[in-house]
Amino acid sequence: MEADALRKIPRALAFGHDVLSLSSDGNELTVAVPDAGEREIVEKIRFSTGMQVRALEAPRDAIRERLKRIYHNPIPLPDRGVVEPPAVAVANDIMRAAALANASDVHIEPVEDGGRVRQRVDGILHVCRTITPELFAQVVSRVKLLAGMDIADKRQPQDGRYNLEVDGCCFDARVSSVPTIAGEKLAVRLLADHVQTPRLDQLNIPDEYYDAFKKACKAPYGFIVAAGPTGSGKTTTLYAALSERDALSENLCSVEDPIEVRMPGISQVQFNPRAGVTFACALRAFLRQDPNVIMVGEMRDQETAAVAAAASLSGQLVLTTLHSNDAPSAIERLLELGVARRTISAGLSVVIAQRLVRALCGRCRAETTLDGCAASEFNIPEGTVIFKPTGCSECAQTGYRGRVALFEMLFIDDVIREAISKEATTVAIRAVARQRGFRSMFGHGLRRAMAGETTLNELRRVLAGE
Repeated sequence: MEADALRKIPRALAFGHDVLSLSSDGNELTVAVPDAGEREIVEKIRFSTGMQVRALEAPRDAIRERLKRIYHNPIPLPDRGVVEPPAVAVANDIMRAAALANASDVHIEPVEDGGRVRQRVDGILHVCRTITPELFAQVVSRVKLLAGMDIADKRQPQDGRYNLEVDGCCFDARVSSVPTIAGEKLAVRLLADHVQTPRLDQLNIPDEYYDAFKKACKAPYGFIVAAGPTGSGKTTTLYAALSERDALSENLCSVEDPIEVRMPGISQVQFNPRAGVTFACALRAFLRQDPNVIMVGEMRDQETAAVAAAASLSGQLVLTTLHSNDAPSAIERLLELGVARRTISAGLSVVIAQRLVRALCGRCRAETTLDGCAASEFNIPEGTVIFKPTGCSECAQTGYRGRVALFEMLFIDDVIREAISKEATTVAIRAVARQRGFRSMFGHGLRRAMAGETTLNELRRVLAGE
């Protein structure tokens, strides 16, 4: 065995996949593997080393025993730093920078002169670096390889995942690839394992809603729907609702895609259609396991919606998310999903609709006065003191740091139940709700802007037309 061959394969790859370097000759590396026909392992070795690979089969136990002897009594290597291939270094730098910036998503996409990388921070995408044409395809292949995807298939959309560690913090990277006319585009969702379970009192729910919503979260049965577009914080709200329950004395279950926060004491199931684990399938299984509370990550189809709504009538509290623009229109969305009107009327407890807006940086925000046009637009007296972003080192010169939520809540009382059962339209239900004290999330946003927590521009961006 040559010392040079041993240096070619990283220790993690050798032990992780039972790969034993045998010899190297020019650009060809000969290795021993348990199954020479396993294409994925051969591709990983080829990509990691940049060499052509000749794979020979050997017993797995023999390979492992030899690896133990080698690494416990390592062959002396030259005293030099480990030099990563350029594509590996770039891919690592991209993910490290995203994690340190608290980015929720990373987009690695082709452009005319190579590729670019954008990070979504506080809901906004920012270009953070470019990639040369020579490296772009290699960087894409590197990320796909880490995520267990087929790097040879560039014509079909794929999904994968892998774990990465940055400064002692672990992240789950969910990778999606799509073929475009310019080349493959990757989107990576970063989920931090160290994120703490949110509490209800940390969400800044308006005072007029808080007590009633907390009571609904602690009720023995009911149906709570969190409504809003993708990325509006719906799942965070449901996690906070779950945290109000006693995980020791109750059976709490959830099926999610993906599992964003791991909550001790709760039976969390990952949505996996390839294995037959759909939302509806997991929900039916939960109902056979004596549940107290069931959380369904999203109602995407008629079957899931029907089972979830029916479960709320059989003695369980059901929490779920739904895509709709506001709380009253969520009822129409449930009807579109095939839930019977009488089931909605009888089972629905609360609809909480929400959005996320960027929070002003507390260090550099500055006072200003409202001009005539904005005063007319928002129906606020001209000259009112408000706040604007300026930018500093703490907020990366954006003027914003973090996000805050805007809420509206529709509590289903007897009057609204009657309106639903009598086939009232969304407009009519909204009018009835206003008579019962319902306030829109735009009003909540305006209060937060006047308090200096966000800006009127953020309300325009997130709530345009509402």
